Amino acid sequence: MDSVTQAALGAAVAGLVSGKRCSPKVLLAGAALGTLPDLDVLIDYGDPVANTVNHRGFSHSLFVLPWLGAVIAWCWWRWRRQWPLWQVMTLVISVLVTHPLLDAMTVYGTKLFWPLEVPSVAVASLFIIDPLYTVPLLASVAVALIWRHRGAKACGIGLLFAMAYLVSSVYQLEKIEHALRAKPKGPT
Repeated sequence: MDSVTQAALGAAVAGLVSGKRCSPKVLLAGAALGTLPDLDVLIDYGDPVANTVNHRGFSHSLFVLPWLGAVIAWCWWRWRRQWPLWQVMTLVISVLVTHPLLDAMTVYGTKLFWPLEVPSVAVASLFIIDPLYTVPLLASVAVALIWRHRGAKACGIGLLFAMAYLVSSVYQLEKIEHALRAKPKGPT
């Protein structure tokens, strides 16, 4: 997905997990963490094809991100100590892990299980830039910024709408694929 969507998703997840602690700083941290896995685009693998193939590799792995999230959360907690460690861990790991899960819904897919030699997971039900997914997240984050006391609830509602659209896209894709499989091949 595009960076705006990943930032909005990260902010919304952070807002929801933070609960009554939801604030502009939390939303900003969530947005930054939401785009963190895409920093692998700064790595040069030698040529444009290798760069494209290796993007969404180790930095999107479900074997790497929880550990990275735990380290980031522990460092954050040691520095600030304003929240319980479990809540910081939940927030950081949730934001980091939702990034590759969303990327897996696109046609490009994601190497969710790197370093295992398994194909990329590519559901292909969402476009890379999909405003129908992104707008509810952006709206919920905007509401959370304006009405801070209802920030977590607003983020939860935005995530609910985005997830409903996501589930709908998977259902529609399956319907289309089922119809194509049922269609007789060749002239009858």
